[in-house]
Amino acid sequence: MNKLLSVLSLSTVIGLGASQGVMAKETIVIGELNWDGAKAIQNVLKVVMEDEFNVDVEFIAADQAAIWAAMDSGKGSVDVFPDIWTTLQDQAWKKYVLEKGSVKSNKLPYLGSDGFFIPGYIQDEYGVKTVYDLAKPEIAALFDSDGDGLGEYWPGASGWELVKTNQIKAKSYGFAEYFEPVVVTDAIMKAQLKTAFRKKEGLLFYYWTPEWIHYAYDLRQLEEPEFTGYTNERKKDDKDYNPEAGCYSYEDTDNWLEDSEISCAYPITPIYIGYSASLEERAPEVATFLSNVVLDSSYVSEWVFSMSKGDDAIDVAEEWVEGHQDIVNSWLQ
Repeated sequence: MNKLLSVLSLSTVIGLGASQGVMAKETIVIGELNWDGAKAIQNVLKVVMEDEFNVDVEFIAADQAAIWAAMDSGKGSVDVFPDIWTTLQDQAWKKYVLEKGSVKSNKLPYLGSDGFFIPGYIQDEYGVKTVYDLAKPEIAALFDSDGDGLGEYWPGASGWELVKTNQIKAKSYGFAEYFEPVVVTDAIMKAQLKTAFRKKEGLLFYYWTPEWIHYAYDLRQLEEPEFTGYTNERKKDDKDYNPEAGCYSYEDTDNWLEDSEISCAYPITPIYIGYSASLEERAPEVATFLSNVVLDSSYVSEWVFSMSKGDDAIDVAEEWVEGHQDIVNSWLQ
C-alpha cells in the first residue's frame, strides 16, 4: 500500500512537472528596425522585460509595413514596434492605433526632429544655408562624387516611407534637377559621412535628432520654411490639417512624385513605442509595462553615442538599466 502511494505520489510530481514544462515562457518579438535609435530602444526593452517578466524576447528584422501588419494580426509574429515616428507613419498610425485599436502605444512619447544636413565646412566656405541654395549647378557640383554632373543626396534607407517624401521635397525645393537620390543603408551612409569629413568633401543627407552623429561631426541643418500644416484631404482628421496655409501634401498614388508637394520642414515628431493589443491577453504585465515606458531624447542620444564607439547595443542597455533603476522602476509601476 505504501509502495503504491509512493508510486502514485511520484507519478503526480512527474505529471505536474510535465504540465509546468508545457507552460513555456511567452516569447515577445520586437521588430528590428535599421537605425541605431530603434536598435538601442529594442535592447533596453529586452533587458527590462527578460529581467522583470517570465518572457523571452527575440528580434526579427522586417520593414515597417510588415511590422504593422504582424502587430495587427495579433498572432505573435511581431509584437513590438520600438520607435514609431508618427509623422512618417501617419497612415499606419491612424489605421491600426486610432481606428482599429489593434496596436497600442505607450502613453507619453519622446520628441524628434529631422531634415537635410551638410558638413559645417561646406556651409562655411560656400554659404549653403537653405534648401533653396541647393538648386544651383555650381552648388550641386560640390556633392557630385561620381563625376556624372549631378550631385547625390541620401533620402533614407530602403523600406523607409520618408524616402518618397524626401524626393518630393527635392522636387518642390527645385534641387531635384541637379541632384539624384541614392538609397543605401544607414550604415553605408555613415561610412560615407566619415569619408566625406576625412576628405573634406560634400555630403547631403536626410537625418534626425537625437542621434550620435551630431556629437561626432559638425553638421548643419539646412533651413526650410516652417511647417504650417497638412494640405491634402487624407490629413483632414489630423490636428495639423490646414488647407489654407498648409505646405505638405503627400498623395499616395502611382504618380506620387508628380502629384505631391512638400515645401516646408517636417513637423516636430512625437515618437512612440507600439505593441500588439493581443499582448493585453497573452502577456498583460508586459503590455502594462510597455504602456508605461517614458523615453527621453537624451536617453536615446546617450545609447546611440555609446554604440557609435563600438559598444554592443545589448551591453549598453544592460549597463544603463543597472545604473538607472529609478527610471526603470517608474516604468514598472
